[in-house]
Amino acid sequence: MSDAMTTVMIIEDDPQMARMLTMLLEFEGYRAVICSSPERALECIREAQPDVVVMDFYLGKTRAPELLRSLREDPELRSIRVIVVSGEDQEAAVRAAGAEMFLLKPFTVEELVGYIRRLSEWGC
Repeated sequence: MSDAMTTVMIIEDDPQMARMLTMLLEFEGYRAVICSSPERALECIREAQPDVVVMDFYLGKTRAPELLRSLREDPELRSIRVIVVSGEDQEAAVRAAGAEMFLLKPFTVEELVGYIRRLSEWGC
């Protein structure tokens, strides 16, 4: 089980996937917060102040690298740890844009929780 104080924000435009990730993370002891609107992602992050963000690569018309660059340019948000997930190997693109980790779909709950645990242990 995780530290109950760890907050994970899920940025996902597929409501079913967002709910499933939320349930899995809450079962593992995390506080999960969903941001279903990529257009509001920076605002959601600012409001929730998550320890870790898990975002899909494809978010409607938005792509994770665009969002990551905006996040890293914001002095208040640049230290937020980010995991990007995708069904395609986009690791080079998301790491270049500032993601700490990349996870290829399909992944196991154990893989995701392991990544979150490592990032939350790094601290800011």
